[in-house]
Amino acid sequence: MPEKPAEHWYDGAAIAMVREGKTLFKYNVEKDLGLTSTECENIQRTKKFQEILRVQRNLYYRELAVDATLTKTAVEGQMIFAITKLLENGNYDKAVTAMVSLAKLKGWATDAASVNIFQQMTGGDITKLKETLAKQSAIKTQVN
Repeated sequence: MPEKPAEHWYDGAAIAMVREGKTLFKYNVEKDLGLTSTECENIQRTKKFQEILRVQRNLYYRELAVDATLTKTAVEGQMIFAITKLLENGNYDKAVTAMVSLAKLKGWATDAASVNIFQQMTGGDITKLKETLAKQSAIKTQVN
């Protein structure tokens, strides 16, 4: 059986769900569409509604990604806000983990697993080191 065409209100409902965090049933009540919660659940499961919802999510995510006000400083502020909320709710372990992430973002800490031993070396230093290692390798090969 072919799927029914999208209702005219599907786009508006999907936008409200993505941007305002509303449920389809809440949108239904606000717009007085007269649907039951079961009907809303069934509509939400249809391929057509899922496609419209996916498109609206992607449009919203794209808008967020190209927002000129999204800077490193803004992200740091969001992290600080989230950390504060975690602390207020007693989620100390999650807050500490987030603090470590914030410290890394600000450059106060590095990941100990990714230490760059060549950080202070110039290109010339690395070339000389390669030559020395090649000579040592050649000597070992001759001895064996």
